[in-house]
This record gives sequence, structure tokens and C-alpha cells, in this order.
Amino acid sequence: MGTFLGWSIRRPSNLTKLILCVCASVALMVADSHNDHDARVIRDTVLRASYPLQELAALPFSAGQAAFEGLRTNARLRRDNAALEAEVQRLAVKAAQLDALRAEVAHMTALLHGSAVPGYRVSLARILNVSSGPFSQRLTLDEGARDHVFVGQAVIDVHGIIGQVISVSPDTSQVMLITDPDSGIPVISERNGLRAIAFGTGSQDRLKIPYLTVTADIRPGDVLASSGLGGVYPPGYPVARVTEVTSNPNLAFLKIRAVPLARLDYHTRVLLLWPRKGPHTRGAGHG
Repeated sequence: MGTFLGWSIRRPSNLTKLILCVCASVALMVADSHNDHDARVIRDTVLRASYPLQELAALPFSAGQAAFEGLRTNARLRRDNAALEAEVQRLAVKAAQLDALRAEVAHMTALLHGSAVPGYRVSLARILNVSSGPFSQRLTLDEGARDHVFVGQAVIDVHGIIGQVISVSPDTSQVMLITDPDSGIPVISERNGLRAIAFGTGSQDRLKIPYLTVTADIRPGDVLASSGLGGVYPPGYPVARVTEVTSNPNLAFLKIRAVPLARLDYHTRVLLLWPRKGPHTRGAGHG
């Protein structure tokens, strides 16, 4: 109920409102179908008046659609970002492999062009396996009897002597490094010609030079080269550098340590030597 000018007026029911709206709509449609000018004016006015309401009513849908598009775009960007990160990682691995390959090529080039040994021919061999421990310092190479490799053959790199072949199979060979505890190589000091023997210690960064008396002229920094005695290693090729000389008044011999000059723990290629003359000359043609 409501009041108007003191009169009590009953408010129309919802059904009455619906009937009035339907009648008004039908009347407008009939007038519009007859191309009535007044009806068009009323329709345009109603449309203009209701436009903000239409926009307001469509706002939740538009916001939901925008949010959905945003989520879909975000998911696509996440996928693209993940793909780009994977590609970056793949390219980083490729770059690292390329750097390693370049280093290996540079090393092989240095081996082939910087390790000329008078009286010997050389051949590259690839390291298949490394056995490094206090009781054994060995390499396995991919060259064997079929490649004319023989027991006692010298193995070097561009920096110095690595070791000698101690066993051969048809396709592989085993090398004992100069740092192996069973290894002993005759050496000579490049400074004064002092002769000695360098023994392995089981460590790739240390050799020992025993049996030199306290009167021996040897000092840190002296470079020791192979003397050629024994016929295994080429004479005059670098072996080690003296790092420590210690004397004990109670002992007759000096305590001498040296480091190998060959890069025993670097790269994957070494050089095998064949004498140009001798019983293994046929192998010299390889390399």
C-alpha cells in the first residue's frame, strides 16, 4: 500500500506489472511495424536510456572473458618461456661441447706440429680409459698390435714424456705412466748434465729422485730430460721439473721431489713414437 495526496493506493502486483510491460512492448512493436515516427522516437529514447544498463549488465561477462583471455595468454607465455629456457640450456650444452672440441683440436694440432722427435715417427692415439690410484697409474689406448704398437714403446705429449706401453692386444694397448710406482726413467739435468732416475710415486703431480748424495748439484727449478739410457725413451725429451730439495744431516742422500712436465690428467689424445730404424721400423709408417 501507498498514499498519494492523502489517498490510499494499492501498489500493483508483479503480475500486473508484467502484463503492463507486455502490453507496452506489443504496442511499441505494432507502432514500429507501421513505421510510426513517435514510436521510433520512444524506442530510440528507451535504447539510449537503457544503454548504460546494458553495458553494466554486460560488464561481468566482459570482465570474465578478459580474465579468461588473460589466463590463456599467461599459460601460453609460460609454455613459451619454458621452451625458451630449454632451448637456452640445449645451446649452452652445445657451446660447451664446441669449446671442448676446439680445445681438443688445438691440442691435437699442437701434438702433431709441436712434438717432432728426431729419429722417430709419431701417431695420435685416443685414451679409452684411465686407471689412477696410489698403486697403479695406467692408460688404455685405442691403438694395438694391428696398428704396430709394441711393448716398451714410448708415449709422449707436446709437453713431455707420459710413459711406455706395457701390454698390447689386437686393438688396444696399456700404458704405464711415469708416475706409476713401478716406473723408473733415466733422466739428466739440462743445467749441468747430472744423471739420475725419476721414480713414480702413485700421484700424478709428483715424482721422486732418490739416491743422490748431499754433494749432488741439483736445485729447485732444474729441468730433467730423458737421458736415452735403456733405449726406451728418446734422449733429451722433457720429463720433470725439480720442486723440492731437502738435505738431512743424518742421511747420506737428498730428498728430491719433482713434477711431471707432461699433462698426465689433461686431454684425450697422446702420441706414440716409432723409431725410424730398428726392429720396429715397419710400425714407423703408421703416422
